[in-house]
Amino acid sequence: MHDFVVVCGLLSTVLGIYCAIPYIVAIIRGKVKPHQFTWLIWSIMNGIMVLSQYLEGARASILISAIFFVSSTVQFFLSLKYGVRNSSPYDRLLLGLALATIVAWMLTRNNILAIWLTVLIDVFATTMLILKIKRHPGTEPFYLWFIATIAFVFSVLSLVDHPLGILYVRPIYSFISDVAVLVAILYYKPKAKAAPPKPTFPEV
Repeated sequence: MHDFVVVCGLLSTVLGIYCAIPYIVAIIRGKVKPHQFTWLIWSIMNGIMVLSQYLEGARASILISAIFFVSSTVQFFLSLKYGVRNSSPYDRLLLGLALATIVAWMLTRNNILAIWLTVLIDVFATTMLILKIKRHPGTEPFYLWFIATIAFVFSVLSLVDHPLGILYVRPIYSFISDVAVLVAILYYKPKAKAAPPKPTFPEV
């Protein structure tokens, strides 16, 4: 069982690295337009989540979260140059709610509550991302989000030697959240332009 947990943790980490690096490259090349507020919140949230899960005893399962913390911070700074913001009228409200929730976490100093608060923070951040996808379709790569979703499957499996409890909250939620992003990417996918009709000429 120990070997299975380690392998799942490693696979989760490798997949996390694999999808993070091409995403950063795609931002620089202009193929992805990251949402500034979303990546700001994710940078803060991922840092909180890594610390909280570590203090609760998680080890292998937080590797993917640590990778996403580093990559999300890089992606936030890149979004200042290559990204977008205010892609919906709700962005500032969602940003304010997310920041208020972060303040609530800082006041509680409760590690278990902090994990649940990061879920709420992520809901606000993911909502902003989905609204951005609606406004700017085609600006998020489906295949990289799919890989990230699979990474969280292995993250959940790396916890099988732990009883079902608080440690499962983040990985399971992250899987559900990434599936929601995948659905949004497909639903708001730019429609292919119809080919112009071929000209017809009268018969002679």
